[in-house]
Amino acid sequence: MASIAILIDTPQGARLLAAYSAREAALKAESVIATIARSDLPVAVSVECANSDMADRLMNYLADVQMERVLAEAA
Repeated sequence: MASIAILIDTPQGARLLAAYSAREAALKAESVIATIARSDLPVAVSVECANSDMADRLMNYLADVQMERVLAEAA
């Protein structure tokens, strides 16, 4: 059973991702975020796992990934 769940609210609908590690979760979420048009960013992201510190780190990381895309494509 996966230990991390990430819900990403894309313009096409919600995407639910499951992963066994923070690295796997981050890679899967980045892949989904990469498909979202810059004009639709940022999107809502929710992370659920047993470790609240890990959930916070993933949330912050995915917020940074979105912001980097917004800023990089705006330049």
